[in-house]
Amino acid sequence: TGNARNYGRAASRDEILARHRRLVEQLEDFARDANADLAALLQRELRDPVERYTLLKARAGALDFLDLLLKARDLVRDRQEVRAELQRRLTHVFVDEFQDTDPLQAEILLLLAADDPGETNWRTARPVPGRLFLVGDPKQSIYRFRRADVGIYREVCQHLEALGAISIKLNTS
Repeated sequence: TGNARNYGRAASRDEILARHRRLVEQLEDFARDANADLAALLQRELRDPVERYTLLKARAGALDFLDLLLKARDLVRDRQEVRAELQRRLTHVFVDEFQDTDPLQAEILLLLAADDPGETNWRTARPVPGRLFLVGDPKQSIYRFRRADVGIYREVCQHLEALGAISIKLNTS
């Protein structure tokens, strides 16, 4: 936008806006056409650096944040005695900013809240009534770069509501 007199002689405001529209259209076309192919290409291209990173972590005896989440999930999902002990100790689970939860975190939460310590599928887990309390606003989901997925937020909310959970909408703060 802006006043036409602020544009140089090389291009008019209308020309700049037309070029901008064409660029946006081209970018949208590229994103639409390359989306799946680009992900597959990047996966192939990044295989070697990811393997090298994994090897360096193993040599250093180090774990990154995703490794910690995976190991925590595996413990909660695969070791019934671990989950039973955590469920005994954690009678209530309160989660704020739930819209920024990634799939592994959601899996851990629902398994910890489950009424059956033998349940291994978080998507079918039935939380003990009153054990799990979530607060979140999907419009404020900003951590996609950290694997936060607002779709998981919606899926979990729908699952819990189908099981009888009460959803309260705060319209005024």
